[in-house]
Amino acid sequence: MTQRSNASAKLYIGTKLSLTLLLAVTAVGYAPLVQAADITIEKAAPRSNLQVAIVPFAGAESISGIISNDLTNLGQFSLDNNLPERPHSSGEVTLPVWQHKAVPYLVVGNTRTNRGDVEINFEVINVGTGEVIQGAQQVKTKNNPQALRLAGHKVADKIYEILTGIKGDFSGKIAYVIESGTPKNRVSRLVVSDVDGYNPQIIQTVNNGTIKALTPSANGRTFTYTVQQAGYPVVYSADVMGGGVTNLTPFKANNLGASVGPDGSVIFSSDFEGGKPQIYLASGGTPRRLTNDPVGAIFPSWAPDGRSFVFTSDRNGNNRGQVFRYNMGSGSVQQLTRGGLNSMGRISNDGKKMSYLAGTNQGMVMDLASGSATGVNNVGLSEAPGISPNGQHYIYSSRNVITIVSNGKTVSISPSQNGVPNGTIYGPIWLNPEANNSQTNPVR
Repeated sequence: MTQRSNASAKLYIGTKLSLTLLLAVTAVGYAPLVQAADITIEKAAPRSNLQVAIVPFAGAESISGIISNDLTNLGQFSLDNNLPERPHSSGEVTLPVWQHKAVPYLVVGNTRTNRGDVEINFEVINVGTGEVIQGAQQVKTKNNPQALRLAGHKVADKIYEILTGIKGDFSGKIAYVIESGTPKNRVSRLVVSDVDGYNPQIIQTVNNGTIKALTPSANGRTFTYTVQQAGYPVVYSADVMGGGVTNLTPFKANNLGASVGPDGSVIFSSDFEGGKPQIYLASGGTPRRLTNDPVGAIFPSWAPDGRSFVFTSDRNGNNRGQVFRYNMGSGSVQQLTRGGLNSMGRISNDGKKMSYLAGTNQGMVMDLASGSATGVNNVGLSEAPGISPNGQHYIYSSRNVITIVSNGKTVSISPSQNGVPNGTIYGPIWLNPEANNSQTNPVR
């Protein structure tokens, strides 16, 4: 290392200690008992009771299983599996039979092949009134196992949205790092998979180094991460759907986090100009410095509307890093966290919440309107919890499993069961561009 590199490394180590950073992210048909009732359409569904019966879709029982697992594991639903009949469309439903069961909602569906593609048709029925909520629905997909699995998640998304008024995000992706080996022979793998852990893809492998600080971008499609090997840390961006990787900091410097905005602009932390790391904006041409912190500003993360971002700094000078918010329009800075060490802020897609790390292992979620914060769980060393795109779920790692907290329930996902090498998991995040609620009118 050069003299400046050594000095920068010392600076980074000191900064890491004070700010607690992350570089260390089947159907059987039954005849109706009585004539099927007429079914009409209503615009919205009550949200108070989310018990639902799902009849296995004709021709697509595997898809029905995916839908059921999504709604029960990650949604606030309980399934009634005692089916008095097995209709596949609203016209086949014997309404009094279901009303006698007192199940409030019924999902029926079927599939058909059209020119090599598969059409999944389904309806969500209010059993009490006999109304089809929001009318008949359809999801089209290619006829292969991976595409059909994704289509099942999309059907679950729509059912969730119909019954709750909130966009579902089961069709999204999770990204995480899994590390194996010894400190002298470490292997870090960056993995992207379906939310339920299926279809894992290793998109980057780093030998004798680490991958840390996974940060969702504002567009819900890309994320950033930091690679630390010999020399300087480098920040990359990856496409969660396609897996393409881009180097965002192609210069020799301590690069301590980056984030991609809704319009593609990048904010990043670097000391490439010398001195302490600062936050820069890159939107074509020469990067523009945004901060001038005496102790440095690191790990920026865009708000979904592109009008502000959060970052970590010890600008108060008490060796207690805090999370601050930078307003792009005015250049003003607001302190969001107080007390002990706080770092790694990330704002949710709806702009209402911020997750961050308190101390070395306590995940926190703050309501930005009130400033009140709630502990999520012990999330492991130097990791902020992730918030799902619709803001309803929290995700973090617990050694060799991924943990999702949803509506008071905890779901564990073991990547090794789906063919991923066993190891310690870091920094899982959840992305879904179709559930992205951000606006694309940033202020520059």
